[in-house]
Amino acid sequence: MRLLRRQFVAARFPVFVVAAWLVVAVCTAAFPGRLASVAAERPQTTLPASAESSRVARELQAGGPSAGPPVVVVWEAERSAPAARLDPVAARRVLGALPRSAGSPGPVTASADGRSLVCVVALADLDESRLQPVLERIGQTAGALPDSRVHLAGPAAAQADLQTSFEGIDGRLLLIALAAVAVILCLVHRSVLLPLVVAASGVVALTLCSAALYTLGSRGAVTVDGQVQGILSVLVIGATTDYGLLLLARYHEHAPQMSARAAMRTAWLASWAPITASAATVACAMVALLLSALPSNHSLALAGAVAMACCVLAALTFVPAAVLLGPRAMFWPRGPHSGRSEGRVWSLVAAVVERHARPVWTVGCAVLAGCAALAVLLAPGGLPLGQALAARAPSVRAQSALEAHFPAGTGSPAIVVAESGRAERVRQRIDATPGVARTDITPGAAPGRTAIAVTLDSAPDGERAQETVGRLRAAAGARAEVGGHPAQVYDLQKAAERDRVRVLPAVLVIVLLLLLGLLRSLALPVALVVVAVVNFLAALGISAVVFDVVFGSAATEPSLILFSFVFLIALGVDYNIFLMHRVRRESLLAGQRIGTLRGLRATGNAISSAGIVLAVTFATLTVMPLRYLAQIGVIVAVGVLLDTLFVRPFLVPAFAVDMGPWLWWPTRPPAGPRGGSLGEQRSRPEMASV
Repeated sequence: MRLLRRQFVAARFPVFVVAAWLVVAVCTAAFPGRLASVAAERPQTTLPASAESSRVARELQAGGPSAGPPVVVVWEAERSAPAARLDPVAARRVLGALPRSAGSPGPVTASADGRSLVCVVALADLDESRLQPVLERIGQTAGALPDSRVHLAGPAAAQADLQTSFEGIDGRLLLIALAAVAVILCLVHRSVLLPLVVAASGVVALTLCSAALYTLGSRGAVTVDGQVQGILSVLVIGATTDYGLLLLARYHEHAPQMSARAAMRTAWLASWAPITASAATVACAMVALLLSALPSNHSLALAGAVAMACCVLAALTFVPAAVLLGPRAMFWPRGPHSGRSEGRVWSLVAAVVERHARPVWTVGCAVLAGCAALAVLLAPGGLPLGQALAARAPSVRAQSALEAHFPAGTGSPAIVVAESGRAERVRQRIDATPGVARTDITPGAAPGRTAIAVTLDSAPDGERAQETVGRLRAAAGARAEVGGHPAQVYDLQKAAERDRVRVLPAVLVIVLLLLLGLLRSLALPVALVVVAVVNFLAALGISAVVFDVVFGSAATEPSLILFSFVFLIALGVDYNIFLMHRVRRESLLAGQRIGTLRGLRATGNAISSAGIVLAVTFATLTVMPLRYLAQIGVIVAVGVLLDTLFVRPFLVPAFAVDMGPWLWWPTRPPAGPRGGSLGEQRSRPEMASV
């Protein structure tokens, strides 16, 4: 009776697992949409509290009421009235109709030709959900000035454009990623139901991840904005699909010789260790972002670790259980294919690697080094608003209108806070600083301190503005501090540069330690990490050329290198983990040389298709409204394709064959039959690899 009960439970276990996941999916289906609301309720701090601009902001808040970001109202005379001059008094009267809850208008200034007016409105301290309605009210009120067109520029308008551009983008991004994954899986497996199962595993992992992050976010433990949510969406879909594909590849090998349950059990036992190690590599690499000085990177670190845990859970439970519900129907009309999956392509690749091992890896390294040399074309000095957002965004057009009639830094000044007794002397030095258009004494400083608003002659988030901020801090002296929007951008860039020095070595150390524990050697993990770094630099070089051709400039944000490095090092090492884990197992049976070639042939289809899926999912980031996110998508997609189609099938196995037993130093190489070529070994009886 007990045996019958066990058999019944074992037979129904896949049903229980799939049913449990369906319940989880239904209960968490709404959380991807709710996740963005947590960021709106708890706006994240983008700068560390120790930054100079952060100290200035706290001092100004202590000296007066808290305020939100300013909005710059720009009026331009209608082209239909070429002789018209706009009246500042009438504009001031129009803005007088604004309610106090919207903000406090400053003085109205006319341009030299009288055909444009500008006014800075200091907004009340609003949360993000109220920002867009307030800006609409300001635009409608300011639009009452006759014979004029109204534009809204400044930090508040840019922030509102970001909110608007992200509305509904997560749903479109998810649909595009899932459609791309489904098409690739159909081409790989040539079945109808299996792509749906693998894609569904990504969806249930994403809903579970969103629910977990929403719970953490509602408690203030993590903040997820639109950028982080977009990155995590493609990461979860791509990684879960990859792990499911690698598990199914092992199932394909054993299905012809075993029952479906025995084949899946064997595949699961052979796959769980490299899949878990792969996910741990990505999670630990992202956790290294906790060393960053920027709080926003801390949120991505924690969110990424949660995401990878959900990926592993879905791939190792939902996918095998769903396949066992109908093992024949899942692979209809083709059916599971035979054991080793040795197509002509991978047999040819293995033959090339076997006969020309040293030329393959030396030439491969030279090619990667040549591509890496192009990385100097990348300009990580920051993206001004006009390049970061779409050219048709209202705030971008407003900034262009502002720069046509006034200094480009109008409405977003740098704020210098100095001792009142030295304020006039400091102001004189600031007036003599190149890049400064105008200085004004502004209220809001603490007692005994004076705040000086410094209008720059360049866009506040451009490269010239950052150079001016550096000169301002040198001119102001040690007892004065420089803040404001241009200084915040400057401090963000400097923090990102310091983060590269901290985080990049930490990621390499973490990945190396994980590889040491998995592969039980020193030479091989070091070689894999070096190859991953060179592959990353090559991806940067190729992407820099793409950016210059497509976007007209290779300029990008400083943090792009950091994020791209974390993703590419971790994901690039992933595929080599799967390859070398299989090589080690095969080497136990046939020796290291033949085991390497067998591992290459056995994993070629699975890893290549998984890499293409991951590259395509990251490439969907190019539909995001921010060029910065599109650039991350391009770099990661290029790096993954380089790794999965060039480094992993050619360079790494060729190096392994050429190195021989030294590859496993200082441990002993895996035991097995010595000598012989791959062709000779094919005729020998092979033991089933578990």
